[in-house]
Parts: sequence; structure tokens; C-alpha cells
Amino acid sequence: MASVAFCGVAFASSASAQQASTEVGELVVTGSRIQRPNLEASQPLLVISSERIEAKGQTNLAEAINDSPSSGIPINPIGDQGTFGTGRNYVNLLNLGSNRTLTLVNGRRFVGSNAASLFTGANAGGQVDLNGIPTGLVNRTERVFGTGGAVYGSDAIGGVVNIITKTRYEGLEVNGQFGLSEYGDAEEYRTRVIGGMSFLDDRLNLMGSYEYNRTEALAFTDRSVTNRQIAFANNPLNTGPNDLIAGAILIQNRRFPETTAGGLPARTGGSALSGILTIADPNSPGGRIAAQFDRTGNLVPYQTGVFYQTSVASGGDGLNLAKLSSLRSPVDRHVASGFATFDVTPKVRLKAEAFASRVEAVEPFNQPIYNVSIFGGASAALRMSTSNPFLSAQAKAAILAQPTALPADTASAGDRIFFLNRASSDIGNNKTEAEGDVYRGVLVAEGEFDLFGRAMNWDVSANRGQSRGSFSSPNIVQSRFLLAIDAVRDSNGAIVCRDLTARANGCAPLNLFGEGAPSKAALDYVGVQFQAEYQIDQTVYQANFGGSLFDLPAGALGFNVGYEYRQEESDFQPNEPMRTGVGRSAAIAALSGEFETTEFYGELSAPLFGGDFTFLGMQGLEVEGAYRYIDNSLAGEDEAWSYGVRWKPVNDLTIRGTQSKSFRAPAITEVFLPRSPSFTTATDPCDSRNINSGPNPTARRANCAAAFTALGLPATYSLVSNIQSFTVEGATSGNPDLENEIADQWTLGFVYQPSFIPKLALTFDYVNVKLTKAIVNFNLTSILSTCYDSNAYPSAVCNRFQRGDAASGVQAGQILGRGAAPGVPGPLSGFVNAGFSNFQGFTVGLDWNLELATIRGFDRFGGGDPGTLDFNLDLYSVREQETSVNGFGTDLNRDVGEIGNAEWQWKLESAYTRGPFSAIWTFNYIGESKFNNDFTLETRTPLTVDAYMRHDLALSYDFAEMIGAPMGLKNMRARLAVENLTDQPPPYGTTGLGVYDVIGRYYKLGVTARF
Repeated sequence: MASVAFCGVAFASSASAQQASTEVGELVVTGSRIQRPNLEASQPLLVISSERIEAKGQTNLAEAINDSPSSGIPINPIGDQGTFGTGRNYVNLLNLGSNRTLTLVNGRRFVGSNAASLFTGANAGGQVDLNGIPTGLVNRTERVFGTGGAVYGSDAIGGVVNIITKTRYEGLEVNGQFGLSEYGDAEEYRTRVIGGMSFLDDRLNLMGSYEYNRTEALAFTDRSVTNRQIAFANNPLNTGPNDLIAGAILIQNRRFPETTAGGLPARTGGSALSGILTIADPNSPGGRIAAQFDRTGNLVPYQTGVFYQTSVASGGDGLNLAKLSSLRSPVDRHVASGFATFDVTPKVRLKAEAFASRVEAVEPFNQPIYNVSIFGGASAALRMSTSNPFLSAQAKAAILAQPTALPADTASAGDRIFFLNRASSDIGNNKTEAEGDVYRGVLVAEGEFDLFGRAMNWDVSANRGQSRGSFSSPNIVQSRFLLAIDAVRDSNGAIVCRDLTARANGCAPLNLFGEGAPSKAALDYVGVQFQAEYQIDQTVYQANFGGSLFDLPAGALGFNVGYEYRQEESDFQPNEPMRTGVGRSAAIAALSGEFETTEFYGELSAPLFGGDFTFLGMQGLEVEGAYRYIDNSLAGEDEAWSYGVRWKPVNDLTIRGTQSKSFRAPAITEVFLPRSPSFTTATDPCDSRNINSGPNPTARRANCAAAFTALGLPATYSLVSNIQSFTVEGATSGNPDLENEIADQWTLGFVYQPSFIPKLALTFDYVNVKLTKAIVNFNLTSILSTCYDSNAYPSAVCNRFQRGDAASGVQAGQILGRGAAPGVPGPLSGFVNAGFSNFQGFTVGLDWNLELATIRGFDRFGGGDPGTLDFNLDLYSVREQETSVNGFGTDLNRDVGEIGNAEWQWKLESAYTRGPFSAIWTFNYIGESKFNNDFTLETRTPLTVDAYMRHDLALSYDFAEMIGAPMGLKNMRARLAVENLTDQPPPYGTTGLGVYDVIGRYYKLGVTARF
């Protein structure tokens, strides 16, 4: 059974495609709204059948889509996730960003689930969470790369994912599946029920499904590849930039040596490990050793490990971040769907679609509350005194007995001051719990009729969706934390908070000496629950009218015209503690916004040659074009267009290509994010150390001279910019003046079906995407570079900051922070149309259905039925992948060939089917990849990770003939899928998150019964 089909071929090679053709006659192929007699398309179209998804035991559509090499690094529950993105599953075609992949269901938009906040773990946009779409009634999933804006509207820059459901279903299906890893963990459960029935002489069909799916949690410590904590660290053997010795090397067992969960006492608030207080070394008489607090609050020996650089040591007792990192977030999914089709007349139908889902997810491990010397502000090391009554007698004596006396505590005679470094996972670990509900309903009226002897089709639809939910995580109230750690004894000898007012208001003293030391009362006093709720509403009204206009020599001129109105509303409401920033994180503002878009579109498809109208070198030629006019209430008017061609010089070969312009409209977050405080440093191009460098030194010098002159300073003013060493207060915000992102796209390829090899198709498609006016969240470094490295100075971006003039004294020429002078707001960062992305790559496909009985000699086996072999190859090669934030390319990030963007990736799926038995073997290959294209042998070693090969095996057997048909049973099929059959770990040097398999050998056992 071939599980994937590269379409645009004359025959539909996947089982599902064949089935679809016979069921519904003419099809609407993703990438066009014109009905066609087959799955031919001028653009690269990849089809995944429901049979493939079922056979491999994939419980989420995201698994099936991301199984393809061209899908890019997804947003999914593997690895740490954003504060407001726990458990989400977003697709990322061509690695151009999950917000630049458009996801549809039956050709219509589906409501997004990406909360309107900066901290979702994904780019701002209307990403569809595939957790909310059931697998049960899916017929096939189609993907189009590098086009789609003219046909579907915003977001189709990387491409389009179109999930197509079944049109009718009769009977009852019950499905159960259990998954377990080789290590006895990572359990997964799935139960599913599908039912359907026809009424009124088959004019009415009702069908629906419900499925429950649960995946269990994994921590970094549950797998050796993540538990070994590999990291790059400064090479102690390196002597300089030209010694041919790498500046950084890979180490194992990375630890954070400046802190522990129980606490490290230090002489000062500085970060040097030499400042850690010591105790007598029990293994070396007369010697001393660094000390740490144990769980009893006493000081015991502390091993710093092999120190390499700040926050990086190998081994030792420092903080192990693997214990605080989620490898996989547990997700609970309840997904229900219902469909109704009613034939009002033989040519008029009413349809209804209903989706409802609830997703609950937890990120069970996350970063703690830090107080460490390498941080600043509220997260710096804590100033403590030996007078603290929580300090054990042993610890106090050891601290007072330091060889070099500590500073005296002037408030307590005989006591000393020391500093405490602590990673307080026992106080707050930012563990995030998320829940989300999605509801979507669609009403459709459609039909066909004849007009002047021409076949016409039409449809009108109303689509209403809502996504809502909440995120919550524990945190602390910093002001209460400071009151609680200042503990004293009262007149009765009880340990209490020093501040009388705080004590009267319920302050409970907080013990920080030793992991697990804080009391419940203290935790209740300092703790606070951060919570945010969101709601996204989508309303879409759409109408289409199409058919054929007149006959050309090779067929009818097809057309479709349409209208779409869409309204998107998003509301994000953090609770008061989160809005006011009472904890350690920045205050998070509420956000609310909406936009409307009115769009008109049309398509033409003209078969110029083909059928009975051919000649040498012109066995077929079809051209098509599409145009869309957009009027967006935020971004204004714009247009998208595309045209394509399919040419058959001979019957066996089809050459195809498209040229298009697509767009992405600004997201609500990017436009409506309220102005919020921010603290920033930056690289200043006009600093005397930088003014003669950069991508365009001549322009930089001239522009800085002009800026100095405008400030009343000499053009040759020598500036030492404070912004490079010290933070200034500014603000960040959305931008109501944002315009659409624009993508110029083209594809070119061919389909070869040799007539001398039946049911073989070879495809090749090259995809080129040039994205301009990309919406980026500009930081101050990018703002300054854009301002001064441009040939067009001053640009609008130069208004986002101010410098002190000649009368400002020590502030002359300096970037001014908020309040540095009357009316100065400080630097303003935020969203602008400044960036660009360039992508080039190609796909190669092979799809071959081979009936073994047609091969001489094989027909003697298996009673005349030796079975069928199917081969499917999906090869993907990235030739260019680069991004610039400032739009000048001065910050160009070239990702081609890096981990997650390997130059060569492919998947070969081989299937054997004979009677009730089926076996599918899948071989995935990811080529050798670089850590970073900017690394050299002088800066890092190693530079690459090895190629990766993974094998999957899926077996299934139909027991219907064996067991008969009790209680109306029509079919019962058992399946066993083994993922990562050889238990292949990610290549050495990387955790593999999002790119390689990190779970290991995994077994899935399932049974499907149909009645």
C-alpha cells in the first residue's frame, strides 16, 4: 500500500486518492477551487492517505504531516515550550515559520489557537493547533508548497495544509491503541469511535467521531541523550584567534556551578567560584573545600566540577538543568466531530460540520526561582547574615570560622554578612498547566446546474470558530519574598518575619538553607498563581461560483470566482499578579484586538492542447491563473496572484511550474500589543569602537556624523556609548502601521510516468520563496544598525530612540532612557516590516505500485496472488535558507545545512500487501548537519553532527475471515507499529529536540473493529 502520493500525475497512486476519485467524481485539488477530473496540479502537491495514518498508528495529524522531510521543525510538545504554548502542535512548512503555513479543513479556514502574546513559543499569528482536529473521519491530507495566497488568502507563504474529511460514512468503527517505549515509559493511549448512517433513501447521511488520546510526560533525565547534558564550552587549550585551536569544545555533564538547589554561601555577590565559602575538608586534614547547604541545613563539601566558563562546568555538584527540563509534555485530548449531508435535490446539497475539542497539557519541569551571582536585580545573590535564626549551629560556626573574616553585620554584634546563591525549585518552578477548548461549526449549501448548456457549480458557507483557554503557573511575590527571608526571633524565641507590619499581615518566615527547607506557611505567603485566559473568535462567510465558460480544442475553459469576508478577534487577559509583574518576570500586558478582511478572487484554467487536439511535442498544455483582491481593516488594500502551466511534450512527461505572489497579514499581537516597559542594552554603531566597522562603514561614519551635528556636537565626536554596558529603560509595543508581508514564489518541476513501467511516477519540483517586508520584533541593536548603516538616512526607524544633545552634559550623544529628559520615552522596540527570508529547495518523489503477479515466476507463488509491493520516496533538499531581521542583510542568518535544515533528507516507504496481511517499512535519512554556518575550526569543534538513519516497521492483519462475523462484525484489523526499530539515538552533540527522535524504540499495538 503506497501511503504518500506526489500528485500532478495522471493516475492517483495512493489508495485514498483512487477511492476519492471514484466516490465524488470531480475533485477540488488543494491550490485551486476549480473542479478537476483527477488529482493533477501545476504546483507540488503531496497527499497523505488516512490508511497510511492508521497503519502507522499515528494518533495526531501533526505526526503524519511532520513525518515528511519538507515539513520543517514543528512547534509540538517535545522539549521546553513557551509560557503560553504548552502542548500545542503547529506545522512549519519549509521552516519559514509556523505562522506562514496556512491550515485548512475541507478548503476552509480553521480557527487558530495561538494566544495573542509574545510568550507563546511560536511566532505571532493564527496558527491552527492540530490537536483539535480528529483523525477518524479524515480521508486525506494534502500539502502545497510555496504558493496558495491567490486562492486562499493570508498566511500561505510556506504553503498550505488542507485536511479533507470523508463525505459519507455508514457503519460503526471502534478503535483502541496503546503505546509504550522500550524503556517502559512514555505511555500513550487512544480510543476512538466512528459512526455513520444514511436515511431518507440515502439522501441524508450523518456521521461523527469521538476520540480520546493521552500521552504521558518525560523529563530530560529519562533519556541518556538529554540527561548527559552536552554543551559547548570555552576550550582551556585555546591561545588566540589564529592558533588553529578551537575556541570551544563539546563537554558532557554540564552543570551550573554557581548555584545549587539547596544553596551555596559566598563571600561576595560576585560570580567567581573562588568566593564560595569553605569548610574543613574531611578527606584532607588541614585542607579546606567549598561548601554547600544539604537538606538538613548543614554545610557539607561542594564539588565545583571542571570549570570552563560562567555557568558551565563539567560534573560536580552544581545545578543539573536536566532535572528541570521537560522532554515531553503530557497532553490529554478529547476530540469530537459531526458531519451531515442532505441531498435537497439531486443537484443541491446542504452540509454541516461541527468540531469540538478539549486539550489539557502540562509542562511538568521548568526553570526555578533564581538568586545567583551571575544575574542581576531581583535574581542576584541574596545578602544574608549569620544572625538568621534558620541557620543551623554547624553552618553558622563554619561561616564564622572562615580563614578570611567576612564583613561584619552592623545590625547584630558578632555576626557576619555572606551571600546565598540558590536555585529555588522548591519555591517556584514556573510549571505551566494549560487547557484549551476549540469549537467550530460550518454550514454549507452547494450544488450544480446547467447554464446555457454549460455545467456550473456553486457553494455558500458560514464558518464560525472559537478557541479559548487558560494557562497557569506558580510564581512568587517578590516584595513578600524579601520580607519573608528577613527572619528574626521574637521575644518568645519563635522565628518570625522582622517587619512588624508584614508579620501582622500574615508574613511567614522563609528558610532558604537546604533544598526543601521552606515551610508550607512560608510558601503560601510568598507564592502567587499566575494565570492568563485567552479567547479567539473567527467568523468567515464565503461564496464560490464556477464551472466552464466555453470549449477550447482540448477541453473546457474552467473558472471560479468567489467572495470571502473574515473577522478575527483575539483577547488575552493575564490576571493582576501577571499584569503588575509582582514576580521575577516582566509584567505582561493584556491585549485585545480585531480585524476584518473583505476579499474577492477568481481563477481560470485553460486546456490549450490535449485529448484529440495534439501534435508532435505538444501532447498537452494547460495554463491557469488566479487573482485575489484584499481589503484588510488593518493592513489596507493589497493583491495576490498566481499563474501556472502544465505541458506534456510527450504522454509520459509533464512539465509544470507556477509563479505567484502571496502574503501574510499582520497578526493581532503584532498590531495591538500595548506599550510595555523594557530594559535593554545594544551595540551602538556610532560608538568610537564601532564607527569604522559594520557592513557599510562609509555610510555609517557619514550618518553618525550627521547625527552628531544635529545634536550640536562635532561631526568627529568620539562617543563611548553607555548602552553597550548598561541597560536603559524603554518600551516595546505593537505597530498599527504594519503592512502585509509579501512573498514572491515560483515552482518548477516535472512528472515522469514511463509507459513501459506501469504505475510508476517520478516527480521533481523546485521551490523558490523570497519573503520581503517580513514582520519582525525589532530590538534596539537592529534599530540602530538599520538607522545608521542605511544609505537612506534618516529613516523612520531612527525615530525609535533619542540621543542627548550638546547641552546634556554627560548624556551628550548617549541613547536616552525613559525619563532621562522631559518627554523622553526611551527606546521603542516592537514590530516593523523590516526583515526578509530567502528559501530555495527541491523535492524528488518516486511512487511505484508493483503487482508481483505481473513478474514472470512470481505468479507461481501464493496461489496465484503473491501480493503487491509499493515504494514511495520523498526526498527533500534545502539549497538556500537565510533570514535577515533588519532587511539589509547585515545580520544575515544562513541556516542551510544546519541542524534542522540538513541539505539532504529523505524518506523511503516500502509496503508489502497480500490478502489480509500488510507490512510497511519506513527508512528516514537526515544528512550530516552543521551546528552553525558561522562556526569555523578556529571557533568550534566539532563543526558537524553525523547523518541520522531511522527505521520504522508497521504490521497489520485482518482477522475477519478467521473469526467470522459475530454481532455484525464486518472487519477486525490488528496492527503493531515499531517506531525507531533500531533504537537509534540522535547524533552525538545534539539533544535532537524537534529534529531527531528522542523517545527511542517505541511500540504501538492497536485493534480496529468495524460493524
